[in-house]
Amino acid sequence: MVIEPEIEEPARRMLGCAVRGELDQLAALMTELAPERFLQCLGLYVRVSGYIAIDVSGPGWPTDAHQRRLAQLMAGVDLDFSLEEPDVYAFLSRSALGFEPVFDVFPDKERAAIVPVLTTAALLASYRTGGQHWWDYLDIIERSFEQAASLPQEAFPAVLLWTQSNRAPKSRQAGDGTAGA
Repeated sequence: MVIEPEIEEPARRMLGCAVRGELDQLAALMTELAPERFLQCLGLYVRVSGYIAIDVSGPGWPTDAHQRRLAQLMAGVDLDFSLEEPDVYAFLSRSALGFEPVFDVFPDKERAAIVPVLTTAALLASYRTGGQHWWDYLDIIERSFEQAASLPQEAFPAVLLWTQSNRAPKSRQAGDGTAGA
């Protein structure tokens, strides 16, 4: 999946406004953008939020408890906007990790537009590592999407297995590769 510059640039501008608490500018950007482009930005936010939820939840797919805790944390994040925990949970569980269209999750178009942007901004600002800028974490995520898109379908079980084994505590892994045999 290559992220087109005409999607990436406005998506990043909107995220920047959200992270900085510039909600009036965010609203202006959202209304200036052609509806088709805005929908593509929403699609990117869904994927980025799903990636972060998986990344921070440890090995395996995030459980419902992980998703609820993440929603609670994002609702309490100290940025210049507020998120409602039920909205964050619905977005994460149903759209980002449940693959349900955002407009099915949020029939109210305003919430369908703002919850993904704010949730993604909160996740990026909260889970960047080692003092890195949220922008750099987004670069890593986008690069990962592009790398994954180039893999053949048959490689995904191997990637999942490799990922899980690298996240497993070393005490559970046999030195000869026969763990679980």
